[in-house]
Amino acid sequence: MPSLLIAQGENSESVSSVTTDPISISIRPDSKSGSLNIRSQICPNENFDFRTCEGVLSGSNVMDDLFLVQLPPVPGDGNKSWKKQDDTWSYTWPYEEGITVNVKVEPASDGLKLTYTLENTTTRAMDDVQLHPCIPTTEAPGFFPEPTFRNGDKSWSDLYERLSLWSDGKRFSFSEAKLAESEPHLAFMYQGVAPINWAWWINGSETFNLPLITLTSRDGHHTVALAFEQAIWASANVGDERACFHLFPWFGRIEPGESVSVNGRFYILEGGPKEAIDRFQKDFQK
Repeated sequence: MPSLLIAQGENSESVSSVTTDPISISIRPDSKSGSLNIRSQICPNENFDFRTCEGVLSGSNVMDDLFLVQLPPVPGDGNKSWKKQDDTWSYTWPYEEGITVNVKVEPASDGLKLTYTLENTTTRAMDDVQLHPCIPTTEAPGFFPEPTFRNGDKSWSDLYERLSLWSDGKRFSFSEAKLAESEPHLAFMYQGVAPINWAWWINGSETFNLPLITLTSRDGHHTVALAFEQAIWASANVGDERACFHLFPWFGRIEPGESVSVNGRFYILEGGPKEAIDRFQKDFQK
């Protein structure tokens, strides 16, 4: 049975504790995005800061603001705090503009099972709703890119070389995109979907049609991946030392009083992109 380690501080011993379980989780203190520290026995030196919710968008408008999900470092009753029931960890965060987010995380042998549920508590419909998780690589040395300088600016663009999406059965890396050389905040839309224009993200002309994004370690021995039942926007930031990547679960139109759920997975796997897409197809394309 996977364990959950509860961190008491940023330098808590539990963050680097070694267990015999495949996956260990700790609540990340002082996070503003409902973050968890995720470690796997297959690559125990890597700590993945899984930011479960940086914000919620309706169309191109952010709900309330970003970085509001601030949870205590110990479990509580589940309302604005992590709650444990059996192996499932969850929290509920109500945004003042009328969307309530419920996040459920269940450890699995190869990562996490995820369920995001959004409830519209207003009297008006909300269109084009999506939620923004984030996975920085800063504390995962085997995945973190070597910084370089481009036009005098520091860049972590090596991440693009190992970050992949799929289009019509073919994998392509972010580095293959036409804008990869010039754009540190590169995003891609799902095939046939109208572009979303928000914040610093710049959409490339390329598109994807599998809701799966993968990042392979520098030595090629391990891959982490984020996948959802439905997602229409993927992106990566190589302009600062977060060196993070994203795939945003898509909820579409949510009517007043309605709740919509999207299931997902965060994988930590031995091997490369092929192993990740094999797992994705097993879990999501039955």
